[in-house]
Amino acid sequence: MTEIFRIHSPAYEVFDTTGAALFEGRWHTRGTRLIYTAQHISLAALEVLIHAGGRKFPPKALSRIHLPAKISIEQTGPQRTFTASQRFGDEWIAQQRSAVLRVPSVTIDGLEFNYLLNPAHPDFRHITHAAPVRFPFDDRFFSPTKPAS
Repeated sequence: MTEIFRIHSPAYEVFDTTGAALFEGRWHTRGTRLIYTAQHISLAALEVLIHAGGRKFPPKALSRIHLPAKISIEQTGPQRTFTASQRFGDEWIAQQRSAVLRVPSVTIDGLEFNYLLNPAHPDFRHITHAAPVRFPFDDRFFSPTKPAS
């Protein structure tokens, strides 16, 4: 079993796809329903922070997601452009190739991975999660920085 993580609004279920449907992302165009998750809690936090644009937001929820060993995980390397990544992700969803796609995180230069979940794939029903827990971000992420001494 593989454990992955998602930080999300506590107002939404862990497998809610509303955000992906409303806004484009690195691996999909607007209207495509998928779920972004991360290999580590710290990477999930960085992915949320990079999209916040420095704006403070209320505490989020952290969900631990369990991928059973029997689920196949497709992998891809970095795509050359944002558009190429989106095209690849949209095709992956449309072709129903797997329930999970492992992609390199652009946030940290491909050194760790994000996992995209396809809730329309038949194997998605085998993916489970623990109850979400509160995940507040440290206020220092949103404070002006002090010069290094």
